[in-house]
Amino acid sequence: MAPPVLRRAPPPPSLTSPSPRPPPGRAGPQRGEVANRILSVGDHSRAGALAALLDPAPGGGEPFRRESSRGFVTYTGRYRGVPVSIVATLMGMANMDFVVRENRAVVDAPMAVVRLGSCGLLQPPAHLGGVAVAREALCCRRNPDAFDAPPSTPGTPEPFHLTRPIPADPALRGALAAALRAELGDSEVFEGTNVTADSFYSSQGRLSDHFDDRNGDLLDRIVERHPSALSLEMESFHLLDLARSSRGSLRAAVCAIGFAERWTNAFLEPERIRVLELAGGRAALATLVGADVPEDPLEGGEAGVWDGF
Repeated sequence: MAPPVLRRAPPPPSLTSPSPRPPPGRAGPQRGEVANRILSVGDHSRAGALAALLDPAPGGGEPFRRESSRGFVTYTGRYRGVPVSIVATLMGMANMDFVVRENRAVVDAPMAVVRLGSCGLLQPPAHLGGVAVAREALCCRRNPDAFDAPPSTPGTPEPFHLTRPIPADPALRGALAAALRAELGDSEVFEGTNVTADSFYSSQGRLSDHFDDRNGDLLDRIVERHPSALSLEMESFHLLDLARSSRGSLRAAVCAIGFAERWTNAFLEPERIRVLELAGGRAALATLVGADVPEDPLEGGEAGVWDGF
């Protein structure tokens, strides 16, 4: 009897996707629709208001606009003659990840991204209506392993983890701070550390009777460990982390308008918000236009929607 033939089992299929582009059937950013200078904002209303600052199209047309199946809205045109995009990235680090990776995949040139967000303020000298420019950002994450047992159990880890800070691009940050001061005045712009939380509630120190969050002294502990911490929101750290990981293809800086003082529980008057958004938008767009990245987003001068402006 002939010996059995031993056959090597085929390798398992790879679970790794080749590209961060949206899967079939999901409309996302397309080549030629996104510039390599991007202003990131949190919501559709702010993006639409800032799109009105772009250069007018010939004949009075509107800037290019696309809303993706994920809910992200992109406006593309020119500002002072340079191609730029304004993207509503919505809230949270996961949405920032979608936007940055999927736009990076359809742009050839090195990119510059500036974020204009809103935030809670952690301590003076920050104040309502001022703008916090981040020299660096760290992340505050809720630690699920801490909730396996009562807090008094020996060996229980801390309920929240603070990462090491990641710096913003120095040149882009400096230009952004200078442009904001030119718009708002020196007293309305302050620089320090941003804290990006993974939740609007637990990891931002908001208390709830319905959940065991163990966050009653969280903000005090953050400021004690990081005395320069000024702003608290949900996106900036991840943008700077992606820039750090981009193999040199993306530079980023972030700022946020102070909507609330967490130590006084005071909130910014609604009528001031749009004025500050427009001033911050002009500063952010001026910073992007001056960024040291190529003017043409695509190789070989390939055409894009910005060519209609």
